[in-house]
Formats: sequence, structure tokens, C-alpha cells
Amino acid sequence: MIIMSIDVLKQRLAQSVSNFSETTQIDGRFSRPHRLIKTLDVIERKFEDMENAQPVEEKILRSIRKLEQHGKDYLTKRDWKNLAWSLSRKLPTHKEKVLFTAKGAELLGYFNQMELNILSSVYFPLLYSYFASEKVELSRKSDNWIKLRHILNKNRSTVFQNTNRPKKWLNTLADYPELLSIEPSKKLIRHFLQDKDGNRVNTELESLNIPSNSWFWDSLIYTATDSIKAMGEDEFLMTIGRFLRLMEKHPIYTNDILVALLERYAVSSLRETVHERLKGISLEQWGNPQYDSSAGWQNVKPNTKKMVIQWFVRADLESFFTVFSRGADVRRFNYWMRFIKQVTFSEIFLNEQAVYYPTAQQAEFKKNNAGRFKKIDGKSSANAFMIKLGGFYIVEFSEMNNATYFYNQVPYASSKRKIHLRDLKSTYRAEFYLSHNGAWENSFDRKLKALGIFPD
Repeated sequence: MIIMSIDVLKQRLAQSVSNFSETTQIDGRFSRPHRLIKTLDVIERKFEDMENAQPVEEKILRSIRKLEQHGKDYLTKRDWKNLAWSLSRKLPTHKEKVLFTAKGAELLGYFNQMELNILSSVYFPLLYSYFASEKVELSRKSDNWIKLRHILNKNRSTVFQNTNRPKKWLNTLADYPELLSIEPSKKLIRHFLQDKDGNRVNTELESLNIPSNSWFWDSLIYTATDSIKAMGEDEFLMTIGRFLRLMEKHPIYTNDILVALLERYAVSSLRETVHERLKGISLEQWGNPQYDSSAGWQNVKPNTKKMVIQWFVRADLESFFTVFSRGADVRRFNYWMRFIKQVTFSEIFLNEQAVYYPTAQQAEFKKNNAGRFKKIDGKSSANAFMIKLGGFYIVEFSEMNNATYFYNQVPYASSKRKIHLRDLKSTYRAEFYLSHNGAWENSFDRKLKALGIFPD
């Protein structure tokens, strides 16, 4: 009877401990030690960084010599780790990364037969070596790289299951096992495009410490940009910001991402709506699309280039009449906007006041249009703009007491940054000029129609 009582007591005590140990019970009785948990997380990250730090070259060479002189049975766990890191390095004794050499093939043979406890400690450097390969290297010699991928893929689940506290990179690999397949970017791209948190994919990939010149980024970027072509318009417009952030994080792919975004935007219903970010980045990367010397614009179709030119033309006209004129001349602005789709070139000329003592709005325009405006040389209180329309270069001034001049060629040397006033305002070099008197719009229309130029 006494024995039965002791057994019952043990059962009750065990049940109480079990109940008290449940997460919900703990949360109900005690407040969570948030600061302690945060500190623990920081400490764990530091230890993880130390554990995954690349060894110096001398340590790697020492482990290689040890293997060659004494054989694999004399190697320590640290030696194997150094040898795993060696696959990603180009050493003095080799003309290419060790992974792509006969020595690399030998090491892969050892890693393929390795016991789990040692393999777990070398898995991350092997994974790093897998990602450290460049696209050009794989195009020349990929056999060893494919063997490495097979070793990683074969042991991924086992390493994860035998790790008490899986590191963040191991969790990422568990979430995206296709990283070790022939389609490494498929699921990542889907999450990148569809997740509410646009930074989730970037955050998860950071744990893998993938080098910036890795073959992986080529695969990810080209798969992502290729997906743009098949997107519906609403989906595309929602993901532009994500692609721009991706561009900022991986500037080496700016050209590829910019081309894909501009080409898709050019066939959208918002084609005539200026996208300021795309406009600014394209100017910074390829220069002024209105100049034939800006060779970067050969990356996109002529119709896409025309769209961006229209963005600049529209911005020039709006800025000229609202930012660089003392009073917005609505009549002249509205008049020239009627021909906006036919304008293939525009340029703004700034007087001394606007160049050296700009207002806040003028300074902003100059900042966003670096290299796209010229300075008027000569005494003039007026700013000016020029547009090319129907074979004519048309010059307007900000002050109303100036005529509009029509030239059949650029009236100044295009290479100059300072243009003299007499080159813009030349009654004898111009084909003709028209004044803004009375109902001047009607006289302008008659003259332009006689030249075969009609409103859009």
C-alpha cells in the first residue's frame, strides 16, 4: 500500500512538472526575459561569425602540406575545415581556385566519404565554396562544382537533423533546398515577387554570406528580370520598388534590371506618366537619351528610348515655365504641350542668376538633370529652352518680350557648356522668327501647318 502511494505521488509530481514546463504555462507565470534573449542572440551570432570565419592562407597551405606528407588519417577537424575553405581560394600553388583543380577533385572524394560529425563542421565552408564560384568559371569547368553540389544536397537533411540548434544559414537552406538544385532561384523569385515583406528574401540570403561575384546572383537576377515580361500590369507596377532595392543592393546588375524595367514600363498604360526614379537612374547610368553619343541607350528598344526622351521633354517644359520663369506663362506652356509627342530633343539654357544663385526649386532641377543644361553667356536676364520639332530647332525665352526663333540646325556648337546669347537669338541665322502678339497661337499654328507640323 505504501509502495502504491509512492508511485501515485511520483506520477502526480511528474504531471505537475510537465504542466509547469509547458511554454504556455511559463508565459502565464513569468514575464519573458527579453533583454537576456536579445543578448543571447547577439552572443550566438558572434560565435557563429567566429566559427565561420575564413582562415588565413598560411593555415590552409599548412593543412594541405600535412595531407600530402602524412595522409588523411593525421588530419584534425580544424585541418579538414581549412581544406574545405581552400576550395573557394586561388592559392599560389594553383592557377585557378582549388575546386577546379585535380587537388579539388581529390578533396571532394574525401568529403564524399566523410563521417557525419566531421562533415557537419565543414558543411558551411563547403557551402561557401559552392556559392563562391563565378559564372565564367562554371562555363569552363563545372564537373567538380557539380560533385560539390551533390555532396551538399545529399547530406543537407542529415546535417540539419543532427544539429541541436540549427544556425540561421542552415534554416535558410532547409527553407530553400532548391538552392542545391539545377533551378536554384525558382522559389526565391516567387517569394521575392509575392511576399508582403519585400526584404524577406534579402534577409534570408544574407545568412548564407554569398559573395557578390557568385554565379548565384546571375541566376537570381536573370530569373527575376525575365519574370517581368510575363507580369500583369498591376503586379509589375507593385514590384518596381523591389527591383530598385535589388539594384541598390547589387549595383553590378543595374544595367540588366534597368533595361527590364524600362522595356516593361514602355508597354504599360502609364507610358506617358513620368517615373522619376527610373528617369533619374537611367540618366545617371546612360547619360542624356537625346544625345546620340550616349551609347548606353542602345541597350533598349528605340520606342523605349523615345518614351524616356518624352519624360525629359515634358520635365523641361514644365520646369522652364514654372521654375525658371518669373511668372508661369500658361499660354505658351499649353501651346507647346500640344506637340509634346513629336518633340525629339529639348535643352534648357540658364542665365547667371539661375546658375550661381538658384532658388531651391532651381537647385533641385539642376541636381536631377546634371549635364542636361547649358549656361547663357552674355548679358541676359532671360532663361531659354530649345526643342526639336518637325526638323526645326525652336528657341523660346522666359521673358515675354522675346520672339520665338526657328533654326534648321542646332544654332551653337553642341560640345560647348556655355552658349552665347547671340547664337540663340539671331535674326539673320534663323529661318524665321515669330512674335507673341495678340492671338499669337493662331499665327503660330498657320506657320507650323504650312511646314507640315500639326498638333498631336
